Amino acid sequence: MWSTTGFSWQTRSYWLFSTGAGAALVLAAILGLIVGMIVVAQTLYAATVERISEFATLRAMGAPARYLYGIILRQGLLSAAIGFAIGMGVARAIVHAAHDANAAMLLPLPLVAGLAVATVAMCSGAAITSIRRAVTAEPALVFK
Repeated sequence: MWSTTGFSWQTRSYWLFSTGAGAALVLAAILGLIVGMIVVAQTLYAATVERISEFATLRAMGAPARYLYGIILRQGLLSAAIGFAIGMGVARAIVHAAHDANAAMLLPLPLVAGLAVATVAMCSGAAITSIRRAVTAEPALVFK
């Protein structure tokens, strides 16, 4: 005889590890992280290249590299916050809509917190290429 908790864990274990569903979920999550990071990186890079003369002006005025890091990192964090808010809004709506379904979905707080950390890490990592471009902007570019 299974306890409720034991049966729950046994069922989860079966679906995640004994069928292809678990591998598909993990692969989809990894693919989502990669695609999300690429989209954010391209967006930040395009914004940085579009404003490269402003970054070069800041460098010519003596702004430290740390200041430029902060500008671009804040852009990445803003992207993370907006994306996370939209994603969690959609996820909450789906969980609410499926509340009465045969297989109700859960969105526990530790999962939400983990997703928030992953989103911030992904967007911060995506800002690296833009930071490199801004920091290496030639101050002489201002005078061209």
